[in-house]
Amino acid sequence: MNREQRFGKQSGIALVLTLLAISFLVAVTLQLMITVDRQITVSVAQREQVRLDGMVLAGLNLARAALAVDRRDNAFESPQDAWATLEPKQFAHLSEDVELEVTVSDLSGRLQVNALKSGVKEEYRQIWLRFLTSGRFAIAGAKEAEDLLDAIADWIDEDDQERHGGAETPYYQTLQPPYVCRNGPLVTVEELLLVKGMTRALLFGDAEHEGIANYITVQGDNGMVNLNTAPLPVLQALSPDMTEKWAQELIDYRQDRLHNELLAQSGWYRGVSGFPISIEFSNEMLVVAGLYFEVRVRATLNQFSRTGTGILRRDDNGRQTLLSWKQE
Repeated sequence: MNREQRFGKQSGIALVLTLLAISFLVAVTLQLMITVDRQITVSVAQREQVRLDGMVLAGLNLARAALAVDRRDNAFESPQDAWATLEPKQFAHLSEDVELEVTVSDLSGRLQVNALKSGVKEEYRQIWLRFLTSGRFAIAGAKEAEDLLDAIADWIDEDDQERHGGAETPYYQTLQPPYVCRNGPLVTVEELLLVKGMTRALLFGDAEHEGIANYITVQGDNGMVNLNTAPLPVLQALSPDMTEKWAQELIDYRQDRLHNELLAQSGWYRGVSGFPISIEFSNEMLVVAGLYFEVRVRATLNQFSRTGTGILRRDDNGRQTLLSWKQE
């Protein structure tokens, strides 16, 4: 091989090495750009999440303020209260680009699961039976409803005596995996899924039925129902003679601003035009003021969102206690 051939071969190798080096540098540069871009995206996401977390907490404080204003103005709940009329447009001044939604629900209008304990009034149990067998929920009939109420009572009472259709620890020990009966108040609504006879379809609904979860609560155990905030299925269950039509009439009546002051007394339902005299609610089971409230807050910014859910207790003196708060 002469000198020119050796030079040409060396030049070719050098060119190949140069191209390889350039290719390597391009690949490294692209990877660096991708990494930097990803870090920027993550940084932006973290920044927005921090903003949204702050807005969610602001929403909680707005709910607390609304509940405080309501207690200052009156001693009963109504659809006209500050906490019941919170709308996103009221919070528009807080941020130009973050949408804030705050929803407060009075849990005293729901049926109390923990009131189904030993010694529960038969009248309250009958309300539950009418509620469960109304046709709205995935339950076969009265027998299944009776057994479920027995099982719930066994779950929350402190003894180990099994009711006719109920279950105590020996039954739950036969399941896979085995577990023990709580023998105490339920802590969450979801805990009902551990109780004999409860199904996800009944609790949360299915394609053909509503779920009972939105109409019940584990807060409180006195068996009282707030007539001013009870949803239609609960209102309909308060009396065997109640119909869906009259339950809706009660809702329409209490939503009318002209009737607001009348809601201070639990007997206001008698003022509903044409309300059947045969329908009588027990005054011992009715209230018009709330004690426990559920707060739901959602903050949204472009594709990002954060939510917060909690339970507030507001005493008669207006003092508030945050019993639980979950942010995600």
